[in-house]
Amino acid sequence: MYMTRDPEVISPGASLSEAIHKMSRRRVRRLVVTDNDAIVGMVCHRDVVSAFPDHVNPFSPVAVAKEVASGLVKTIMKHPVVSIDHGKPIEDAARLMTERHIGCLPVTNGGRLVGIITESDIFRVFTEVLSERADSVRITFDLTEGENILPFLSVAGQKYDLVLSSFISFHDGDRRMAVASMRGRWVDGFVGELWTSGHRVVNVLQTAGKM
Repeated sequence: MYMTRDPEVISPGASLSEAIHKMSRRRVRRLVVTDNDAIVGMVCHRDVVSAFPDHVNPFSPVAVAKEVASGLVKTIMKHPVVSIDHGKPIEDAARLMTERHIGCLPVTNGGRLVGIITESDIFRVFTEVLSERADSVRITFDLTEGENILPFLSVAGQKYDLVLSSFISFHDGDRRMAVASMRGRWVDGFVGELWTSGHRVVNVLQTAGKM
C-alpha cells in the first residue's frame, strides 16, 4: 500500500559513474543492487559520496560530465540486505528499520523484488494516521493495568455521535499505551465525560472547527 513500486536497480558490476548518472537522472537516493534478479546489495547517495575525497562532490555537474567515478558498485554496496515481504504490516517495516538502523527496505513477493519502502514512507503513514482534523480529539491512555477502553469509546462515541477514526496500541518501556482519535460534532461533551470515566488518561489533544 505504501511502497514505491518498480524501484531503480543496478548490477554489482556497474561502475560508480553509472550509479551516479542513474541517481541523478532518476532523482533517487537509493539503488537496489541485483544479480540475475536476486537482491545482493543496496547502494545509497551517502555510500557514493563516501567513496570520494571530502573535497570532491561526485554528484556535481562537472563530476558527472567527466565521469570521474571509475570504481564498481560492488565495492561500496551494503550487503547482506534486509528485506520485507509485501504482505507484512507497515509496523513490521518500521520495527525492522529501527532495529537495524537502516533507512529503507526492499519489498519482495515470493523472493522477487516488487518495491522499496523508506523511512519517509513510514513518516507519511504515521502522519496520516495521527493527523488531527476539525472537531476531533486524540486521547492517549495508559493501559498498563490491563483495562479495556474500547467499550467506553464505543458507548461514548455513539452517545455523542462520534467516529473512532484511528486506534493504536503500543508498548512504551514497561507501559502499555493506546492512542485513540475520535471525530464528530459533539467532541466537547465526549471530552467532559472522558475526564470522569475513571480511565487512565495521559493527555488529550483537541482540535476545534467546523466539520
